[in-house]
Amino acid sequence: MSTSTQLPKKATVLGLSISVLCTTFVVWVVNALIYTARWDFIVFHPERTARKSPTISRAISDPRIGEPFAEWMAICAPVLFVGVGLLVWAALHELRQNGSAAPQTLRWFLRVSCVLVVLQAMASVGLVILSHWRFPDHHLGHMTGSYLFFFSQAAVVFVGHLITTAYGRLPAQGQVMLPVMARVRRVYVWVPVLLAVVYLSCFILKDFDFGVINKPLFTVYVSTEPMLLSSFLFYVLSFVPDSVVTILRYVRGPSVVSA
Repeated sequence: MSTSTQLPKKATVLGLSISVLCTTFVVWVVNALIYTARWDFIVFHPERTARKSPTISRAISDPRIGEPFAEWMAICAPVLFVGVGLLVWAALHELRQNGSAAPQTLRWFLRVSCVLVVLQAMASVGLVILSHWRFPDHHLGHMTGSYLFFFSQAAVVFVGHLITTAYGRLPAQGQVMLPVMARVRRVYVWVPVLLAVVYLSCFILKDFDFGVINKPLFTVYVSTEPMLLSSFLFYVLSFVPDSVVTILRYVRGPSVVSA
């Protein structure tokens, strides 16, 4: 195999390897932080939480929880952006290299992929803002960061679903996206959708007086919040199998992957 042929494949392997490391690191760290933040707040403030379950925003208002949370988010946010960006680049790179898509199709993938990367950048910025501007002193800043993160990351899932569905209509040979994982994601995407509907419904309804159901309604609201965040992150993590198979295809050969 010539050097000119090897270089694009090495670039894909390197890009996907870094993407796998970045996304896996962020998904597990952020999940650990959002759940332990609430648990730690409950331990530190048992009387307060007996009256009202804490949201993640309320939990990180305690500096003992919020300061390390903010430090880790300052690391995780750009790492997540790099991971998603490299995955998007590798998928486009492979599509361009295998020559299976028409120029007009390539341009569509390029435009939509750029939108996805911008949305992930916005979500990463929101993650930093919400973790560094916290209650009670920075209510507006925190809510701005929260909305920016939630809606941008939800849009990442939506646009990512559009792109992977489009990849699924192309020949499977020579591309990063696996048909089997595309089918898995077509089912899984309903998890964040349903959680988002429940979360937003509870977010609106919690401010109304429904008597005895107010407390369980708020409990559902605060419980759904970390689950929704996890569902966003696990959607990103679902591309790891695609990436690993592509890496193995180039490193060990297609016969090993098919076996």
